[in-house]
Amino acid sequence: MRYHIIFSIILFFGWSFTSCAQDPQSLKIGVISDPHYLSEQLMDNGSAIKNAVNSGGKAILDVPQILDQVLADYLKSDIEILLIPGDMTKDGEKQSHIDFVKKLQPLIDKGVRVFVVPGNHDVNVPNPVRYEGDKTYPVESVTPMEFRHIYSDCGYNRALKRDTASLSYVAQLSNDIWLLAIDGCRYKEYTTSTISSGQISPATERWIIEVMNEAKQKNIQVVSMMHHGLVEHIMFQATFFKDYVINDWQRLSPLFADLGMKAIFTGHFHANDITEYRSPAGNKIYDIETGSLCAYPFPYRFIELNKKGMKISTKNITSIPDNSKLAEQNKTIMQERGRAIAIGKIRSIGLQLPDTTLSLMADMIGKIFVMHLAGDEVVDEDLRKTIKQLSKELDSSVPVPADNIELDFYPADNNVEIIF
Repeated sequence: MRYHIIFSIILFFGWSFTSCAQDPQSLKIGVISDPHYLSEQLMDNGSAIKNAVNSGGKAILDVPQILDQVLADYLKSDIEILLIPGDMTKDGEKQSHIDFVKKLQPLIDKGVRVFVVPGNHDVNVPNPVRYEGDKTYPVESVTPMEFRHIYSDCGYNRALKRDTASLSYVAQLSNDIWLLAIDGCRYKEYTTSTISSGQISPATERWIIEVMNEAKQKNIQVVSMMHHGLVEHIMFQATFFKDYVINDWQRLSPLFADLGMKAIFTGHFHANDITEYRSPAGNKIYDIETGSLCAYPFPYRFIELNKKGMKISTKNITSIPDNSKLAEQNKTIMQERGRAIAIGKIRSIGLQLPDTTLSLMADMIGKIFVMHLAGDEVVDEDLRKTIKQLSKELDSSVPVPADNIELDFYPADNNVEIIF
């Protein structure tokens, strides 16, 4: 029975979903997250940046072309709004922020309203660098005030209200819909490194409650945006990947749902996943997490939003001019990364497994990991057989529902209609 904790890591559950009618007055919205863009001025094709890519798995060298391709598609589309819930830059380089906004400028010039909120890699990042040849050199980062100035045309100048305790703000999307952009990053605490976990301060929480109460009085619908997840997207995420869900999420998620927040757009975990949460009082909120543009499956979203609900569709970048096998190659990298994470987690809980069993389990978790990144996870026959084999090798008394396994939380992740 000691292996229950392992299967808690690897087995997730979900349900099917129904559709809703679409309102012709819907707002057309694009969503991208976690591009981790490094300015082309701060890297060459030398060994230093290649080593950074190899150690982290992020396709940093490819992001400029990926981003250009996504933004070109948005420019041809009819979106009116673009949401970016954080980690615009690799490590908060000031030049990366400046050049990122330049890439957004054609959309801004067209009249698309762009809204950003910082991620843990964007503000006060210690020791950002540029990559030249086989060496790195220090470059400037940005303060919260500089961040707000650089992104003045990406939300801050359009704000109806601003939080004095953070980079949070409220913007009006339509006459009856507000966007609440929540800054839950801990950059004020950074010393020698960034902090992955997120925390909404008491002052910012009070401000959020005031905003939500005012919106309710005015019959305004509120959708939100925050870098960190508000709820779990996989079973026991807050236990094994706690830095990717906002601190105190078990209290905040029912609070936000009961205040009337209908949806929150998030990123951070680099997975393309949507989770419905119901508070004990029966109020629903949808956490719509968008995967990273620096890693498989390179997703970007199109949303049609109105007060009744939203229709969500997803596109993915599979190739760029410099790499026709971009997605295929990075999927392999991400699967190996998932495998390595699995081995580390299993060893960290003190389990001693035969090498063959550990390898089989790690392979399976690596496959599930990339399934989760892409969203709409489905158990195929190969995975089902592997789970059955592991069940026999580990402990025949452990009840593993190998014939009735669901990996995905309700609802669907990539193409779905949601009723508020």
